[in-house]
Amino acid sequence: MSRVNFYYLLLFFSTAALALSEDHNAPIHISSDKWTYNYKTGINEYVGHVSVTQGSTHLTADKLTTKSNAQRKIQEAIAYGINQPAHYWTLLKNSDEAVHGFATIIKYYPIEANVTLLQNVSLKQAENSFQGELIHYNSLDQTVTVPEHEGSRAVLLYNPDTD
Repeated sequence: MSRVNFYYLLLFFSTAALALSEDHNAPIHISSDKWTYNYKTGINEYVGHVSVTQGSTHLTADKLTTKSNAQRKIQEAIAYGINQPAHYWTLLKNSDEAVHGFATIIKYYPIEANVTLLQNVSLKQAENSFQGELIHYNSLDQTVTVPEHEGSRAVLLYNPDTD
């Protein structure tokens, strides 16, 4: 079965940067109502009540597609919230509060360590939150980018007492 590694998803706040390190080596469990694998293209498609768990990291979506490279490593994973937003949550190092992310589409590129949350993005950890239409995160250089999006504004509520 395909390995989807959502370990790198968020650097939401500067002081709490990574999911629990033991998650990276934990087994990955994927369940869905339907699963299709195309051996020629390396594309897996999971449809209906998709659930991904790796340690304390979780993802639920209506649909998930993954694409593997020639070495059978995941190069792209895209979660779709069709009936309701895709939901990602994980515990962060040195925190009892989970980070919850919701978006219509969550794209993950593990080789480049990039994640993009698109459309109706909502992130929350304790009393801190972000809302917008688009957010990019790179775990290698630990940057979060919220580009300008026509017709909307990014809104961040940050409470320094919850770091």
